[in-house]
Amino acid sequence: MRRKENSEITAQNKQKIMDTATRLFLKQGASETSLAAIAKELGISKGTLYYYYPSKNELIFDITERHMNQITGDLLSWVESIGKDKDPVDVLEYVSKTILGAETRGKLHIYLIHEAISGNAALRKRFRETYKEWRRMLEYGLDKVMKGKDDHKVRAELILTVIDGALIQHMLGVRANPLRDIISPIMKE
Repeated sequence: MRRKENSEITAQNKQKIMDTATRLFLKQGASETSLAAIAKELGISKGTLYYYYPSKNELIFDITERHMNQITGDLLSWVESIGKDKDPVDVLEYVSKTILGAETRGKLHIYLIHEAISGNAALRKRFRETYKEWRRMLEYGLDKVMKGKDDHKVRAELILTVIDGALIQHMLGVRANPLRDIISPIMKE
């Protein structure tokens, strides 16, 4: 019983650290946010923070993992919710709006992509693996919805590209066409 309590406390403490770090990273950037600043914001000692995260890269990786799992969960929900009576454009529009609607998560996604392309090789590798997983999920979902003989690899790639592009434009405040107008041509057989 004691071991379970300790692991729950550890998970709760890591969650608090990740939430605080995410907020600071989004406010001032990871390069400008030290582990000491995170510890100060949390009201804990640096030693306590180092117990959970000996390096900022480990903290960034856990934040990335949590973020990627949330998006993966959204995509899995989409795949599982697909039924015979569902319009594929409606479902994709819903998934896209869900991803775009989470303001903090969207900013975090863009920030993490920036970190990945700015030299964090481990993060870049994680993004590549996750995008492959997302493509496979989208292909599977498209196969379920469209029931055609088409190979949906290109369609899945286009959907991911549209979502990333729409996310960037949304974060910049660029007025774009409605998602439905962008997604509809992708879904035509």
